[in-house]
Amino acid sequence: MLLRVQRLRSPGTGRRSFTVVDGAGVPVWPVEEFLSHLVAVGKAPNTVEGYAYDLRDLFEWLGQREWDYRELSVEQLSEFFNWLQRPKDARRPGILVLPGGPSAVERTTLVRKRAAVASFYRFHSRRDDSVPALLGELMGPRPTGGYVPLLVHTRRRGGKEFSPIRIHAHRTVPKTVTAEQQRAVQDACSRLRDRFLIVLLFETGLRLGEALGLRHHDLKLRSGEVHVVAREDNANDARVKRLKPRMVPAADTVFDLYAEYMEVEYGALDSDYVFVNLFRPPIGSPMTDANVEKLAARLRARSGVKFFTPHIARHTYATRLLRAGMRVEIVAELLGHTNSQTTEMTYSHLSAEDHRTALVGAGVLREGTNQE
Repeated sequence: MLLRVQRLRSPGTGRRSFTVVDGAGVPVWPVEEFLSHLVAVGKAPNTVEGYAYDLRDLFEWLGQREWDYRELSVEQLSEFFNWLQRPKDARRPGILVLPGGPSAVERTTLVRKRAAVASFYRFHSRRDDSVPALLGELMGPRPTGGYVPLLVHTRRRGGKEFSPIRIHAHRTVPKTVTAEQQRAVQDACSRLRDRFLIVLLFETGLRLGEALGLRHHDLKLRSGEVHVVAREDNANDARVKRLKPRMVPAADTVFDLYAEYMEVEYGALDSDYVFVNLFRPPIGSPMTDANVEKLAARLRARSGVKFFTPHIARHTYATRLLRAGMRVEIVAELLGHTNSQTTEMTYSHLSAEDHRTALVGAGVLREGTNQE
């Protein structure tokens, strides 16, 4: 059964969403109900889209085996994750794949898909007694709340979270750019709007969606602050993650560039949005993720910084603050993390590097050797 993800647009609100349909265009209703729930509770469109693709894979695999999602065992579900690791051409029925070959997808992708499947089963097990609650609990920690499924005790072993379906994903070190590379990316911008956007990301650590949702009155020139405001009605679907507002101080250079951008390029255009289409239609409409993806591709080609993405600007900002000795709790607030543990885990490599630098500086270690 070939399934595809279909984009939807609400006629009333204009909000973007997604569903999964079969070859005849009929929605896969268990998936549609879950995705509608995600939209109703305010999940970002990009999050809903990711879940749609993950669950499309699940139901495509179920269709090949003619299995009902409500009647799976843990062992059967583990086969799904083995199937995901095949090359796409080898996922068709009747193709034998020898064990031990390299995975066709990254471990981090498998972890994300496992979380999507777990959320799907948690949702349906609360609504339908025939759906095994355990399948929603074998993916790791569940959201907090009063609901505790049957057999939840099987999730723990030796006092630690236990998952019968284990996927080990090595945490990767966040990529950053050097000061020279940052200047190269900024200098590669041929428009003031683009330069202002890139400088803003590097100097405030905003997520791209947060930057694209900015209104002019969110930039407080007198106090030197950028206010990240949670809005659900952005015309470009830009979102503040978890709808958590915050304030980020910014340098004068950021606001000087904003003023130049407004005077030279923005002019008398009537729009509340800071970042809008100025050079191709629809003129005045807010920029989208797709616009910026194309911009980032041009900047990579012009600057020679082949790995640059808008999110790398955020990692570079956070790394700079932590290197300067700023407390991790403050960095977490500036980044909009829910708690400082997220910040510590993401940038845990910095402490090890800093310790080595300190030891080299003290003469305990020589540069380029493990021990003196």
